[in-house]
Amino acid sequence: MPPAQTSLAVPGLDLAVRYRPAETQHLVGGDWYDAVVLPSGLVLLCVGDVAGHGIDAATSMVVLRNALRGLAVTGAGPGQLLSWLNMVTHHLTGSVTATAVCGLYDPDRHTLRWARAGHLPPVLVRGGEAAPLPLVRGLLLGAVPEAEYQEHEVQLAVDDTLLMYTDGLVERRDRSVEESLAQLLKAARMVPPALDQQVDRLLTHSKSDTDDDTCVVGIRVAP
Repeated sequence: MPPAQTSLAVPGLDLAVRYRPAETQHLVGGDWYDAVVLPSGLVLLCVGDVAGHGIDAATSMVVLRNALRGLAVTGAGPGQLLSWLNMVTHHLTGSVTATAVCGLYDPDRHTLRWARAGHLPPVLVRGGEAAPLPLVRGLLLGAVPEAEYQEHEVQLAVDDTLLMYTDGLVERRDRSVEESLAQLLKAARMVPPALDQQVDRLLTHSKSDTDDDTCVVGIRVAP
């Protein structure tokens, strides 16, 4: 994955993406992101994390990312997309497991429908407060041949920021995920004027020390 992605041409929506691989020498890893406007006009937003590092993880990552992008043009919701992606993971990637968050943003209604597969939920930053979205049900990809994924819809407002990220942003050897998540929420409450600055700040001050890949996708509803 490239370290950053240029902005999408979606009126009323700012996008910033950052990727930091664990293996800086080879610049490959198992984390992925995607942000693309679908034929329906909805915006596909996702992050994912294949277990492991290096070339093998990166190869599986490419399969899953491209599969999800292809499946998304069917118009299915995020829960159904993850159900299909679970089948791809289980049957076509050689015993790989992965986690993911998949969302469909409607720029007309300012709503995000999303689902998760064993992944930490997105964080919503609004009015100086930051909190994770509800922990909806969803097994990690590849664990079982078939699985169902619960969906949730959130109504966004102007100046709201939504953050999707992989666990490399928060995992530490010397503290629990809950403690690291609390640190992330504290940092997310300090909202710079530009979304790029906010995402850069979160990545720079990441509390992770587990040599894991890190990916952050941020969207902000613009006036």
